Amino acid sequence: LQPRRRDGFVALRRVSLEQPNDPAMSLRDAVVAIQRGHTAMKLRAIGLALLLAATPAAMAQTMPVPRADIAELRKEALADPAIKAALQGESRSIEMRLKDDARNVEIILKASKAKAGDRVLDVGSIGGYLAILFSNLVGPKGHVDIHNTPSWIAQFPWVAEDKQRKVIKNPNVGWLALSWNDLDAPADSYDVVVMGRVYHDVLVESGDYELLNSRVFKMLKPGGRVLIEDHDADPAMRADQQASLHRISHENVAKQLMEAGFAYTDLIVFESKSDNQKTDVFRPGVRGRTDHFIAVFQKPLDGKPLR
Repeated sequence: LQPRRRDGFVALRRVSLEQPNDPAMSLRDAVVAIQRGHTAMKLRAIGLALLLAATPAAMAQTMPVPRADIAELRKEALADPAIKAALQGESRSIEMRLKDDARNVEIILKASKAKAGDRVLDVGSIGGYLAILFSNLVGPKGHVDIHNTPSWIAQFPWVAEDKQRKVIKNPNVGWLALSWNDLDAPADSYDVVVMGRVYHDVLVESGDYELLNSRVFKMLKPGGRVLIEDHDADPAMRADQQASLHRISHENVAKQLMEAGFAYTDLIVFESKSDNQKTDVFRPGVRGRTDHFIAVFQKPLDGKPLR
């Protein structure tokens, strides 16, 4: 199957789960985004405001106000005792801990709203960096599944289940080895699905993201959340061009997840002076210093897709 592309600028929308829809609120949110953002974010917010003002369908929606106050977000996350305990868990290696600052992982945990007893799926987990953190966070009554594709396991044999079981001893962790198009589970299996810097790989490996997103929707319990963290891209580029640079714009992610029926609830943007969103993320000087984002989507409480 070839990737189904959705190119160009898209309106960011969210059906409010807590208050009546208010077109004026949508425009105010866009203005706040303009005031907070850097040049690229300002241009995106301006375009969004125009679309909200001109499109009847979009006027019935609100979008999450992008947050870029990273220091405050980290402070909020680290004030949570459960998150602090997850970060300090003995099951985490020194190598994993050294990644924490660059990944702002405490913000990921906070944004996911995962809690003790939850079931979590870490899609495209590779070495289990996020999976172990979520394993610590959900505790012994919760469960985390580590997913990797067969092609990744062939390329990186150390991520195979038999190899990982020798180093990941958390008893609440399981493994799945399925391609993007075969990834599936019974309905209402998970409270949280997380994809850490791998959503673009669905396009890279010619996966069908519409199929994947529809299955993720089914796998989540009503009210469950999917969190996507990835390297941001210039939204003017085609989706396949973005993916070739190991990126995906948060606009494309929002469009694709909303098309699957999710409500768009949160957007956090991490801005870097070293990145222009048009170069390969592995380029020297850019690697580890990209603009990136966390986007969170929720399955409606009634379990039905938003249309």
